[in-house]
Amino acid sequence: MAWLLWLALGVALLIAEALSLSFVAAYFGIGAIGAALIAALGAPVWLQLAEFLAVSIALLLLTRNLVLAMAHQPAAQATNVNTLAGRAGIVTIAIDNDASTGQIRIGGEYWTARTLDDSDAPIPEGARVEVVEVAGVTARVRPRPALEPAQRSV
Repeated sequence: MAWLLWLALGVALLIAEALSLSFVAAYFGIGAIGAALIAALGAPVWLQLAEFLAVSIALLLLTRNLVLAMAHQPAAQATNVNTLAGRAGIVTIAIDNDASTGQIRIGGEYWTARTLDDSDAPIPEGARVEVVEVAGVTARVRPRPALEPAQRSV
């Protein structure tokens, strides 16, 4: 009869693991199923408990890091238009949100451009800008401060 209790515990722990995905309950579920097996073969209670703990802890220590590493998904890598954020560009047509004009060149590509805020001052042709985001096919930019010359130590 003890094997039935161990089996119920093992199944309950495996179901709990399936619902939580914490990668802990499954080890104890497997240990409980092992204890159910030896209980069905007539092992004493102390041996059932020892098997449950030994199998559960051994599996946990030996495989948890491996399972977590295999389950870990790498961070999404920006592609296509999402790679533009943070890049520098040159204004090829003055950017004026009020006049709905503006174009920048990033590398060999030309993009329609607008400033981040409609109240921002127009940005003249030839100025350097930084892309903050892309909305549709329009790059939202801000002026890029000119690099200050390095001060020399005397």
